[in-house]
Amino acid sequence: MTADEVEKFRKMAAQLDALHQEATAASKKLPDKPVSKFKVELANSVLETAKQVLGTSAPTLSFERFDVDDLPTNSDLSFVVTQFVECAEKVKAQNIKRLHNGVWYWIVSGAFSEIAAVAPKGVR
Repeated sequence: MTADEVEKFRKMAAQLDALHQEATAASKKLPDKPVSKFKVELANSVLETAKQVLGTSAPTLSFERFDVDDLPTNSDLSFVVTQFVECAEKVKAQNIKRLHNGVWYWIVSGAFSEIAAVAPKGVR
């Protein structure tokens, strides 16, 4: 990855994580309630960006985008967003390394960068 790709990834991952938190919380409370049109449009925007940034690492779902005329439920939204979060996490794990001091950094153009990272899920 280049430094520019890392920054695009980090921005996308932050938006995806926020969407995931909101969708998961709504799904736990009211799983079968339709998502509002505004949230569907926002989710579509975030997921489109995620597809572009993840490229071939994006989930291989037969999903293009949510239909604003046939609103998805909270659980549908949560399910799809979770797939993207997991794929993003895999890409991150493949592109960061931990130094001997325990701090994680992004690998840019094959070398450690000064861009700090959060440890991948399941790693401390």
